[in-house]
Amino acid sequence: METVTIKIADSYTLLGDYYKSTAVNSRDVLGTLIYLHGGGLVFGERTDLPNEYIEILRKRFEVLCADYRLAPESTIDDIFIDLQDIYHFATTLKHEKIYIMGRSAGGYLSLMMARDFNIEGIINFYGYFNFSHSDFNYLPHDQKHLASMLTEDIVTPNIRDYVTVKENPDPRYLLYLYYRHIGEWAKTLGIDLENDKYRLTNEDIKALPPIFVAHGKGDPDVPVFFSRKLNKNAPVVKFVEVDTNTHNFDQTVNENNIKLYETAVTFMNDQHT
Repeated sequence: METVTIKIADSYTLLGDYYKSTAVNSRDVLGTLIYLHGGGLVFGERTDLPNEYIEILRKRFEVLCADYRLAPESTIDDIFIDLQDIYHFATTLKHEKIYIMGRSAGGYLSLMMARDFNIEGIINFYGYFNFSHSDFNYLPHDQKHLASMLTEDIVTPNIRDYVTVKENPDPRYLLYLYYRHIGEWAKTLGIDLENDKYRLTNEDIKALPPIFVAHGKGDPDVPVFFSRKLNKNAPVVKFVEVDTNTHNFDQTVNENNIKLYETAVTFMNDQHT
């Protein structure tokens, strides 16, 4: 792994962890896969993808795990600028073909990148494509027991006075839950719910490149509705609906999840053989 500099700005730096493919034959490498982490666009870091999954991805991809700016210190428009910078940096690497992968909020960003840039394929784990779903105005179903903790008192201590690109879930996850609890998650990100810039339209979905989608059937944080709609309307899609009530079910590395990642890579490979 090599740490690379994607962009240096006055108030922030975007770094990436770059993993070269382990494919024996260079012709077996499909391209560069950009990975974007989850965290509600409020927390998380580029290093959150377990090494076991990275090794599976490296069999067919060069892998770039990238930083992006986080809210509320930055807005969604700032993050979209980061996506542009990440994409253009990826095009300077060894392979011309660019793939995108994201989990949860990273899945959202991956879908936006696939809409706006020349992306060969998408691997989307429990992502979403708009902020207008009614569930997003409330706490995730499995976190309602924390409601009494989610007061204004947690806001100031958890917001930085600088631009930040990585935040540990403990305690920043509480800040994300606070915004969900008061129904102002989208507003905090600077998202205009009426503006197509911040969502996929039906026409956008129909124009997506091949996409692998995995989502928990009873996901308490991001409704499985989003992945089911992608499965129904995207032109080339493989959807695995996992029988679980856990949002980030792949955080635990086990035999089933390893097979799921292998299936994702096989699906992408099959589109080009």
